[in-house]
Amino acid sequence: MQLTTPVPITPLQPAINYDSSLVFLGSCFTENIGSKMAYHGFKTCVNPFGIIFNPHSLMILIDRSLNDQLFTLEDVDSHFSYLAHSDLNGSTRDAVLNNLNTAGTLLTQQIKKASHVFITLGTAWIYEHIKQQSIVANCHKQPQVLFQKKLLSINKITDSLNVITSIIQRAQPNAQVVFTLSPVRHIKDGFTENQRSKARLFEAIQAVVETQKAQYFPAYEIVMDELRDYRFYGRDMIHLSETGIELVWERFRESVISTTCSPIMKAVDKHRRLVAHRPSNANLHQENIERSIASLQQKYPEVEL
Repeated sequence: MQLTTPVPITPLQPAINYDSSLVFLGSCFTENIGSKMAYHGFKTCVNPFGIIFNPHSLMILIDRSLNDQLFTLEDVDSHFSYLAHSDLNGSTRDAVLNNLNTAGTLLTQQIKKASHVFITLGTAWIYEHIKQQSIVANCHKQPQVLFQKKLLSINKITDSLNVITSIIQRAQPNAQVVFTLSPVRHIKDGFTENQRSKARLFEAIQAVVETQKAQYFPAYEIVMDELRDYRFYGRDMIHLSETGIELVWERFRESVISTTCSPIMKAVDKHRRLVAHRPSNANLHQENIERSIASLQQKYPEVEL
């Protein structure tokens, strides 16, 4: 008996293996999948600038980083930057500036050697700083009167995605750009408003994919059409539960990762479980970990632990 409506997925070409170098950018959902890849020992870089929800802000960060345009104190407020997530906050403006430029350098280095760049879009709703007349990546809990809320047009989003793909492929011609639409609903914007936002993002992504500049992984469709059940959500009924994330991860794994990686992934998972184990004998446990690391490094030198 079939109890779900499985979403057909076009296998990623080329598939990911342990020689691949991966970059994950965008919303919190990209961190869920990116962390799974890192857990299994793949070469993975996840959100150097922190979680970024809207496509325009992603474009600005990618553009400035890969065109070697250093951030300056003009990009920094008291202890944060409107260009990035609060992960890059600092106790001083200089500290924030250093965090921005460090993130930019890391992103540039990773994209220049990337085999795959995954970009997950969260929302088409943006906040424009009224005085600065610029779109912010994060409001940093500043007074709402400082911002004007707007919905990006499909054309505006498409333009941003075209710029992103062009910049990445100019920096690394062999990199495969893969877009996903976050299944996390932005209910604070409103139910109808969230649907309008997701629809615009989806249309823009497909416009870019149809030009064959990028590929698409249907994370949104898997959650909305295949899972379709609140038992796969967390207590807030918005974000996916661990079970929900695991199910999407399994669909991702079977369509994106080469089957030749399966035995290595099992070996790395066994090692991770060993490390996470609470031992009764700490010294013996540490010896077992060191033996496990040595064994993995000897058998699979391409794995990152």
